[in-house]
Amino acid sequence: MKQPKKISKLHYLDFYILLPYLILCVIGILMVYSSSSYHLLDSELGTASKAIKQTSYFIFSLICMGFMYRINLTIFRKPKIMYFILVLTFLTLISLPLIGTSVGGAKRWINLGILLFQPSELVPLVLILFLATNLSKNNTLVPFSLKDHKGSLLVSLFFMILVALQPNIAGASMIFILVAVLFLSSGLSPLFMSLALIGFVALKRLGTVVLLSIPTDWMPDKFSYLVTRFEVMQNPFIDPTGKGFQTSNAYYAMHNGGFFGRGLGNSIQKKGFLPAADTDFIFAICIEELGLIFSLVILFLVFFMVGRLFLLAIKSKILYYSYLYIGCGMLLCLQVSVNVGSLLGYIPMTGLTFPFISYGGSSLLILSITLAIALNARGSELREQYKLGGMI
Repeated sequence: MKQPKKISKLHYLDFYILLPYLILCVIGILMVYSSSSYHLLDSELGTASKAIKQTSYFIFSLICMGFMYRINLTIFRKPKIMYFILVLTFLTLISLPLIGTSVGGAKRWINLGILLFQPSELVPLVLILFLATNLSKNNTLVPFSLKDHKGSLLVSLFFMILVALQPNIAGASMIFILVAVLFLSSGLSPLFMSLALIGFVALKRLGTVVLLSIPTDWMPDKFSYLVTRFEVMQNPFIDPTGKGFQTSNAYYAMHNGGFFGRGLGNSIQKKGFLPAADTDFIFAICIEELGLIFSLVILFLVFFMVGRLFLLAIKSKILYYSYLYIGCGMLLCLQVSVNVGSLLGYIPMTGLTFPFISYGGSSLLILSITLAIALNARGSELREQYKLGGMI
């Protein structure tokens, strides 16, 4: 029997994922330049300095994507490798008080010279790799058993608590939802998950009522910001020049943009009115300058990738890859949903960046590697089908 000729793995790249990613990163560089130029000019710095840095982060992320696409994903299924990654992530998180750099009053970053790296952003990706391995040991979807997955639950809960104590409640909540979705897709009873979700929403609502109705002097200082953020969520204009300054000006920016925007570079709110215009609130500047319609196109590109990943998860015949697709898609979905949700006032402000658009190397690098893992899984799956003579 004639053996099929060997084809490079690059032949199996999924451009339904790669092209939207590249488009979003290019838009991100343009928007970082636009949203940061006025502040940099006012500070007598080069107006393109942040855009140049973002470009270098993008190139570095592409290189890391290429490396991650090339490696054999089975390496992450080896217990020793996975435990090493878990321990390294744990040590990095607990060492933040000693080696961390304070940004915005919180020590969540490590200065690596070329970029500020936030270890808590790595935790969801590590848990995706860990849970995908544990939930697909026999490559057979079986009813969920607490006894079989007790270790996975404890590890997930442990890292969720570590992230919450940084403090990073938004990051811990994202981990909770991500882990819940992965367990639900593994055969956990929908009734049980529905009750857990109702309990989570009820707890959030109860927490909101408690935080806003009783004295909070007992609360540790590093968690006191929660009260302010819940107050602003209830009424973004409660104190437009104080605690509600960021959210209210984000609303003004979105109102200014209308359907078609004021034009690239013509934002009013970036001129000292909207802090973090190039990071947390960059989507508000997108709406102000590019308009609601073009901003919806940006959202469409993100959710197109999410939908593509979920579709691949449904079609995949390899359970491990299926969990990777679900985890990577859900992480991307949560990141954009939380950013836009906090911008619109549906949830408290979180400090999460908009995927591929916001300035910063840490988020771009982690999300790029996340997509590279999904692309790797897709390429590996297609190549295996080709070798077996199956349909691609």
